[in-house]
Amino acid sequence: MEAEVNTSPIAVPYDRFIRLWLWGVFVLILAIVMLGGATRLTHAGLSIVEWKPISGMIPPFSLSDWMLEFERYKTSPEYLLVNNEMQLADFKFIFWMEYSHRLLGRFIGLYVFIPMVYFWARGMIDIKLKCTCIGLLILGGLQGAMGWYMVKSGLVNDPHVSPFRLSVHLLMAFALAAIVLRELCRFYMDDRVNGSRVWSYLNLSLVSLTIFYGALVAGHKAGFIYNTFPLMEGQWIPSEWFYLKPLWLNFFENAATIQFIHRQLAYLVLISASLGIWMRWISPWYGMVLAVQLLLGVLTLLYNVPVFLGTLHQGWALIVFSVAFWSLPHRTRVQI
Repeated sequence: MEAEVNTSPIAVPYDRFIRLWLWGVFVLILAIVMLGGATRLTHAGLSIVEWKPISGMIPPFSLSDWMLEFERYKTSPEYLLVNNEMQLADFKFIFWMEYSHRLLGRFIGLYVFIPMVYFWARGMIDIKLKCTCIGLLILGGLQGAMGWYMVKSGLVNDPHVSPFRLSVHLLMAFALAAIVLRELCRFYMDDRVNGSRVWSYLNLSLVSLTIFYGALVAGHKAGFIYNTFPLMEGQWIPSEWFYLKPLWLNFFENAATIQFIHRQLAYLVLISASLGIWMRWISPWYGMVLAVQLLLGVLTLLYNVPVFLGTLHQGWALIVFSVAFWSLPHRTRVQI
């Protein structure tokens, strides 16, 4: 009697391919978060004054193309008020930084879309993963639009982007990472809830709020003041922290208050992590990841926000967020 041939889909190899694909998406998001930080710190974000989702993929090649692009930049407030002595060679550097950031965003979209079509056609993904992919593409498109909306705020009168638009732009990137991580967790987690559900969500909320204020610090250039630690120029609380009226404006517009809040939130996250590790709700690895981030934050501040440290600090924030997200209760993926 012949053995029955199993013609059903083989879950394990399919899962392996899908896991590698999703991890690739996460790594690309981490890369674009760091590249975005480097673009901001090198003052390159306003170098391209137009948004062309399709034709913008083609960079200048000839000298005439470069001169045309440079002339467009010369009409921007940043050139007129800040960089009016800039030469073409310097412009090329900031152009390539911003161009690379935009190009990587487009590449991520293709990296999600093309394998998704293949996996979908082969019946390798379930309904939840299909919804995840569609959500990634929609949110990714909105993220690109938000990036341009942010850039536009610095092309009007003041050659600085809106701190609030910058914050939303960064948080949307973290939301994309969370969507990918949620799907990855379904491959690795079981149905048990380890640790405290309340602590997990509270800890992630604190991490997210700290990241939000970190974005405000970047947007208001608050990292270039009070470059001492642990005191802020000899004070625990900066003297001008309630300088603006009404008082609530200080929490969003006052650079000294914003840096102070970012510091205090970092302390709260450290306390939360210590509690989680002590109660064995999360691995001590989380404490090590967080310690690296705190060290990067202090060094970035003390050295007046150098590009390398500032970029690493922003990228490592995504690692901290990811570990905190991983501690949430998740359910396993239903095998197809």
